[in-house]
Amino acid sequence: MWSSEQITWWRSRQKAYLADRTAVQQDQAIDLQRTHVQQEILQILNSFLDGIISLKAFNTIFQKRTRSSWSVFHLRGMSGGLFFNQLVQRVPNEETFAHLLRLMIRVPDERREAQQRMQAFVRFLEGLIASQQVQRAQLQPARVPFFQSIWWHIQAQERWHIFYGDVRRAILAEHGASPYDPIEAYFSFCTHFLALAQALGISSWELEHLCRWSVRQPLSTDTTCDEKQHTTPSQLGKSSSLPKQSCMLVRRAEARSRQPADEKGGGEGIACRTHLQWLLAKIGHKVGCQVWIAASDHNKACNNERLGNLSLPSLPILADSMFQKVIGKIDVLWLMDQEVLAAYEVEQACTDVSISLLRLYDLKALFPDRQMSLCLVAPQERFEKVEFELSRPAFQMRDMQRHCALLSEELLLEQEEHILRWATSPAVIEDLIGYGNGRKP
Repeated sequence: MWSSEQITWWRSRQKAYLADRTAVQQDQAIDLQRTHVQQEILQILNSFLDGIISLKAFNTIFQKRTRSSWSVFHLRGMSGGLFFNQLVQRVPNEETFAHLLRLMIRVPDERREAQQRMQAFVRFLEGLIASQQVQRAQLQPARVPFFQSIWWHIQAQERWHIFYGDVRRAILAEHGASPYDPIEAYFSFCTHFLALAQALGISSWELEHLCRWSVRQPLSTDTTCDEKQHTTPSQLGKSSSLPKQSCMLVRRAEARSRQPADEKGGGEGIACRTHLQWLLAKIGHKVGCQVWIAASDHNKACNNERLGNLSLPSLPILADSMFQKVIGKIDVLWLMDQEVLAAYEVEQACTDVSISLLRLYDLKALFPDRQMSLCLVAPQERFEKVEFELSRPAFQMRDMQRHCALLSEELLLEQEEHILRWATSPAVIEDLIGYGNGRKP
């Protein structure tokens, strides 16, 4: 399953990781928190499994606590908290579904039983979709492996691991493309993950941290938003001229700790903004919109794609020449039938948030009766600054606090893979705004 060459490579990564004392200490602190939180989750889970609390009560507790102490397990998002909410809200007959869910999330004894349960859960959701009781955009069966693996992991952490996207990519990268079927992909991941943990002699949480640390290392902050070259186990012994990897953003705290004080907020901001524009453009195309990206950014690139190639060559005439120029500077626009459906400004530590808000303000003032989403994408740490700007009298007059939504950059990036694969409607952004770090107007 893992060649001796691959194991050797992972041992070298493990050695490098253990030498990073800051990372190791942070991860050990996380594990200490997880130990306590796991018991708390298990207690609530058993209360639900034993019928002591209802499905709605179980979901309410889950939604509340994953925003606080339970966050150490990264259970929020479109395949975790959002998916659970949708299940509770959309699936008819709460009592029947609660009984089914108890069967589905109780930890299985062995692999065959686990596969059968996961397949049964997917078939149940597919049946609801086929009978038109719910829409596929509302309940996506492909999210079942992540959701189900949460509960199995809590009950048997060394046997079943949570289907985290970044950990999955690290584990399956050397074994060809991940299987298209989500259930097959999950069990392939589990098999390889557990085998590697055994080979390295570490726990599942320790391997998870190693995977996350490993994929974060080869990051670059240049304006092309590409990663630095690095060697993977499958490239050992090959030419030293290695291909660049796909884009991945460094966390701000880590970036700041590596940059000299006079360089902070420079290149990192450009790289992050470029990636977010690329991501919003890709989502826009995925949900059937035309996309406009600010003309000044057309020559920037991310993931080997020039932003200009994702944008309309010219912005449709929306206003007179003076305001047309203002609108054209908005970071990303989604359009349909030559009307603006959504407007996004990307706020970074090195940008002036008031300028971004003024552009959105002008767009709303030009089309006061038109239904459109105005959204400021910002790091969580900048929310307080944005809220202060929105409280100014100039913005209060136009009630911008109600019309302009805040979307957490961290949550958007966390859900990138899921959105790019499964988004079917522009409402996907509204779902993110209404959940977690976002603020729904």
